[in-house]
Amino acid sequence: MKSRRHVLWSALVMALVVGVVAGRAATLLRYDLWYDELYSVFTALGDLGQLWQASVSDRVHPPLFYIVLWGWLKLVEPTPTLLRLLPLAGFALALGATWWAAGRIGLTSRGRGVATLAVALNPIAFDAGADLRGYALLAALVAVMIGAMHPLRPEPDSEAEPEDRKLALLIAAAVAATWTHYFAWPTVVAIAVVLVLNHRRRDAALLLGITALAFAPWLAALLGAEGEQTAAQIGWGNTLGLHDALILPGTLLAGRTPLYVMAIAAVIGWTLLVTALKRSPSRELALLVAAPPAAVVIASLALGIAIWEPRYLIGAVPPLALLLAIWSDSISPLPRIAAVALLGLSAWGAVTPADWRIPWKGITRDLAERSDGQPVYAFDGFTAIPIRYYARMEGLRLDVPEIKQWPDATTAPGWLLLRPAVFPNVPSAAARLRESGRMVVDSMASGVGTNRVEAWRFR
Repeated sequence: MKSRRHVLWSALVMALVVGVVAGRAATLLRYDLWYDELYSVFTALGDLGQLWQASVSDRVHPPLFYIVLWGWLKLVEPTPTLLRLLPLAGFALALGATWWAAGRIGLTSRGRGVATLAVALNPIAFDAGADLRGYALLAALVAVMIGAMHPLRPEPDSEAEPEDRKLALLIAAAVAATWTHYFAWPTVVAIAVVLVLNHRRRDAALLLGITALAFAPWLAALLGAEGEQTAAQIGWGNTLGLHDALILPGTLLAGRTPLYVMAIAAVIGWTLLVTALKRSPSRELALLVAAPPAAVVIASLALGIAIWEPRYLIGAVPPLALLLAIWSDSISPLPRIAAVALLGLSAWGAVTPADWRIPWKGITRDLAERSDGQPVYAFDGFTAIPIRYYARMEGLRLDVPEIKQWPDATTAPGWLLLRPAVFPNVPSAAARLRESGRMVVDSMASGVGTNRVEAWRFR
């Protein structure tokens, strides 16, 4: 009877996983493609030989994802749906890799299903399933690394060749991960620490040495492209504060839920991490969960680089999901209840809309209808590229030139499109236009905070 109940629960969990994947597929276009995603497309549209230099100019990400996207664009047209199918494939790979890793650490079939469901419902991973950057791929590679490093203590009579193969898989995944995103490095270093603690110093040395050697060409290219500018581009996000640090588990688990929900998730999450320190393999997984947030804390507070963005914690999602699954496999009912509660909070965070997303398609249609063939001037690519992209996808005639200075008396009439965050200490666009002798006859605005965009029609 118990075995039958276990099978039924496992089947239910996997049905939920399939449902979440279907939901992710159905909501791929919930948000319009934004600048970072479209810049990735722009970077990957050239020849493979030009890709290296383009990715060096970007600086924000190492080039592996651009190479993957380059290959994808050889197969499909760059429509919104087909572009977003690539991160969806990465999302599916992350779920499969988590299922495999859960089996490697000895979880039951139900536990493997819970781990997979925890990744699927995680707000950061769920968003990564539609984000045309390398985050979903990074989650998959982290899960592969976790599976490849187990068992942590090989049996004395085990054959050397299979263990060497697992080490080779671990190193290959680490190299691929560090070439996908900088925030793979905290996980790689944490895995090396785990290997050392389990008396595998040789394996740790090989992991760090080969991965660092493989990363050296990219590091040299970055240093050759002005290191200060590279740091400025990488550190474009928010500065981590004490409040953010205290609710880090809530951010990881509950995403965009109300603050009190994130606080509840944070308390349960801290309890989960503290409990995990009591035994192996949960102790090692807790270290892997802590590594990416710790790197964010160190970089944000000690180095003064503003890099606090939840998606940078994607490397902590697979080990956290595995810890949650270990809880769900517990004999005691309290951990299982807590695991179910966290899954519910994660689902809440995954379905909560991100209010900072800009509806570029709607803005483009409005401008096309109201421009009467006049140009739409933009100060930066952040605003110009999405408008150009959606104008082309929608078959709209819209001229979007980039300008380097405010329109003056010689500028042809049209629309001025900008983000006020770019010019925080100057008069409004309307005032600037009037100062130059122009008359403002129409306006529109969309978005919130630093992602608010405004358009002013002048003649």
